[in-house]
Formats: sequence, C-alpha cells, structure tokens
Amino acid sequence: MKNILIPIDFKSPSWKLVKCVLSMYPYAGMRFYLIYVTALDLKLDAHVIQREFKETNLKKQLTDLEERLTRNQKIISLPWRGNFIQNIKEAVSDYDIELIVLKTRHPIISNQGKETSLPKDIITRVKCPILMLPKKFKCEQPKQLVLLSDFNFAHRARSTNTLVKFIKDNKSHLHVLQLRKLRQALTINQNVNKSFLQSTLGRLPHSFHFVIDKTMDEGLQFYINRNQVDLVILFAKNINILEHILFLKNKERGRDYREEVPFLIIHE
Repeated sequence: MKNILIPIDFKSPSWKLVKCVLSMYPYAGMRFYLIYVTALDLKLDAHVIQREFKETNLKKQLTDLEERLTRNQKIISLPWRGNFIQNIKEAVSDYDIELIVLKTRHPIISNQGKETSLPKDIITRVKCPILMLPKKFKCEQPKQLVLLSDFNFAHRARSTNTLVKFIKDNKSHLHVLQLRKLRQALTINQNVNKSFLQSTLGRLPHSFHFVIDKTMDEGLQFYINRNQVDLVILFAKNINILEHILFLKNKERGRDYREEVPFLIIHE
C-alpha cells in the first residue's frame, strides 16, 4: 500500500495515531494524507485567539511528523470543505487511497440530523479498506491475523486481492476462523466458498479453525487469548458479524479485544 488516508480531530490521540501509522509503514514512496474531521473555527474555535493557537499547534505537529518520515515519503494535509464523508470519498478517488486508518474511539458526529460514530459512518458509506487501531495497540506490524468468516458469501477478486496483499506486506500468518453455535457440517454452498478462499490463499501461510458453543463475542475473545492474535479481519459484506464484533460492546468483565486488537475491514 502506498497511499494512506488518516482522519484526525486535532487532539492528542489523533497525532499519536498518525505517528503509529508512520512507524508501521516505514517504506519508501509512502504518501500519508491527513483529513480533518472538523474545521479549525468550529465551536471552541469561535474566538480568534483560540483559533490562532490551534493553527500554530497544527503547524508544529505537522513539522514534527515530517521529521519522522523516511526516505521518499510525504505527509500531505488536505483542506476541510464542510461535508466530512464527502471529503473522504473525494480523497479516496482523487488520491488513489488504498487504506483509511482510524482510531477506534472517535467522537459522535451528526449525519443528516442523526447521531452516529465516525468509524461506523465511514465503514458503511466509504468503499475502501479501513484499519481501526485501538488505544492500547503497540504500533507493530501484525504477524498473527484472524479472518472471521461464516463462508456464506462468495468473495470477489477485489476483496481477496486486498487480503492477500495485506498478508504479504506484513509477512503474516492468516487464521481463518468460523464461530459456530452448533456442531454441524458446512453446507454445500459454504464448502464451495471455503474452497475458493483456500485456493486464493494458495501457498501463503494460513490455517482454518472454528470455535463452537460460544457467542461471537466470547468465541473471538477466546481465540484471541489462546493464539496471541495481532489483528482481526472482517469483510464488510458480512453485516451480521460486523455488527456483533465491532459495535456491540462486551457486557462481561475482563479483557475486551476491542481495547487491544486492531481491525481491518475489507469491502467487496
């Protein structure tokens, strides 16, 4: 991947996120595009002094980031035009964006009079691979990847190509995990889709697994704990898994993978 888009909101966690992405992608030729969630002069920036302070801080942060770049890399700040999702879509198209990187905890935003979370809004409305990094992520290249699949969908070449490229770029091992509630054999259609995925992965390091008799949340947490998983991959097409894993909070006490493990969401 050469072109990465990073939405930021001028706060400290956003700058930490950008630094994390720079450390994960130290390769020559990378282009990092920063796009702003809000304008500098909204809400608290109504006063001139506050606006000038934030503008000065922005310049200092950009200078600091540029000093962290390696050979033949660039960081580019994109203008804020008013409609955030439209800005994202235009940036993806205009700059050939291959990956959007988000922090998992973004503020609630207003979308056509309705409140929504920024990650959910981007995932559902922007057709581009999305990497979500939690606060406790250690900013290292992920080596043990888990792809959640129920094998109910046949995937297109675009999504599987993204998956294969991500595995190769990170020199990772892929665990293909099915979370089942019952002990039952796969249907004919599921076996066909599983075989297609297996042939697509070819000789890349991969293995197939399943966890049964647990909820999706419990099953994934169990597998992550047992196998030291570094990153979870979801296909956006599988709405049921996406909704349960990303947006329904774990009510049980103890570890919560959402606080530690990044997610890569791949669109068809």
